[in-house]
Order: sequence, then structure tokens, then C-alpha cells
Amino acid sequence: MECLLCPDKGGSIARLTLHGPDGPVDLLRPATGWALQHGSAVDMGCFPLVPFSNRIAAGRFDFDGRTVELPLNMSGCPHAIHGDGWQADWSVAERTDWAARLVLRHGGQGWPWRYRAVQDIALEGDGLTVVLDVTNEDDRPMPAGIGLHPYLPKPPGTRLSARVGGVWMNDATLLPRDRAALPEEWRFPDGVVMDRTVLDNGFTGWDGRATLDWPGRGLRLTMTADGPFGHLVIYAPPGEDYLCVEPVSHMTDAVNRGQEVDAGLRVLAPGESLRGTMRLTLSPLRG
Repeated sequence: MECLLCPDKGGSIARLTLHGPDGPVDLLRPATGWALQHGSAVDMGCFPLVPFSNRIAAGRFDFDGRTVELPLNMSGCPHAIHGDGWQADWSVAERTDWAARLVLRHGGQGWPWRYRAVQDIALEGDGLTVVLDVTNEDDRPMPAGIGLHPYLPKPPGTRLSARVGGVWMNDATLLPRDRAALPEEWRFPDGVVMDRTVLDNGFTGWDGRATLDWPGRGLRLTMTADGPFGHLVIYAPPGEDYLCVEPVSHMTDAVNRGQEVDAGLRVLAPGESLRGTMRLTLSPLRG
């Protein structure tokens, strides 16, 4: 198993490849040579979402008696998106042949709280484990959320299964509009072939396990997540050979959705941390 990290591109994983007897198998969409030279985190194989996941409406919210206005940090998007860790340089605090620790110290610019984020990334014989941790280093309470944004290969016939309870339907700007039962074409607990599926939605009630079956390769990729990861974002853009299955701790725009009982937003006291783990495991596809 081989993993290429790009700390200077948002603490990203650029490639994750199993070198087996039948040749190499990419568990994540591999970054191209151009992306490694000129791209950003969104051109990599996986990047961290910290200190929040997905979108905050117009980059604006009220918290603890103050109004916060964040930079709109992606071209063409009318919202703040994915936190700011994905656009920062991370440092390599530790490294061995099979593991690395990446660290980000945020000083309060943009996101107006100081925090420390850590990724512990470790190779295993059949996959990879990522532990993501964020600690409030400010002297005030801080709203917080975490997630991971893996880009997964989608060869023809790819089947995604995930035990989720419901879905947030979006408005025209991809913010949650209303909660709904799973439509027939998105019944991921029963498995959905993703060849023609197009979506960018948040799902509720996730149990922390998802599988991606690649029948043409005879392989299954299993994602397991623990800690606060009770929400799942699935992004399947049209015409692409990848999809994203993102374990996240809260719904989209959670800082503006205090009325939702399961929005998932945490408030960290000074010195308090939030931690979650994602593991990707490759195995033969049986049956």
C-alpha cells in the first residue's frame, strides 16, 4: 500500500494505491501530474473539512452574541464552503514508513477563532486510517465541525450502499431546503448503481458504514467511521468517473440551523477537542 501526501495543498491525500499481484489499484481518485504541480485540495484524492463541513449560507451566521462574516472561498459558490483547512499549508509533525501526522495551527484570520487541527494518517495492509482532530485554542467558545472529503473511483457498475435514514433536499444554491424520506433512486441502504446517479446532498441517520462495490474489478471498498460522524454527504457530479462519500459531523449550514434537533453542530469550550476516524478497507467482492 502506498500513500502520497500533499501537506501544502490543504493537508491532502493525493494518491492511495494498492500494489498487488494483478497490478496497482487506486482506492482514491489519483491526482494528476498537473494537479500535483498546479492544483489545489479539490484536485487531490481526499482532503480534511475543518472547522466546518460543506456550506455556510452566504458565509454569515450569528454566534455567542456576534455576527460572523466569512470569506466566500470558492469561485462561483455564493457560500463559504468546506472550512479553511483545505486551503492552508499543513506541517509534517511526525513521519514513519507507514504513518504521518499533519498539523495546522490557525491564528484566527477568516474563521475568527484560533484552533489546532491534526490528521493522523496510517497505512495498513488492506487500507488506510485517518484520524482528524480539531482543538479550540481560542479563549472563547467556538462552533465546530469536522469531516473528510474522499474522491472515490467510479468505474461502470459501481454500487454504493450506506445505511442512512433520510435526505435533505436542496434549494437552488445547494443549501438544505427540507428533509425527506429517501426517494426510490437514492435508496442507498439497498445499494444504488451509480452510473447515472447525479446528486450533491446531505443524508441523515448514517450508521458509520458505507461500501463501494466495483464488480468489474472484483473488489469492495468499505468505509467505516466513528466519533461524531452521523451525517453523510454524497456528491456524484454528472459525466465524471468519481464520486465523493463524505463522513461529516453535522448537516450543511448547521450554524444557521439551531432549530434542527440533529443538526450536529458542536460548541467547543477553550481547550476542548472534537475527533473522528475514517477507515478505508479493500477486500475481494464475493457473491
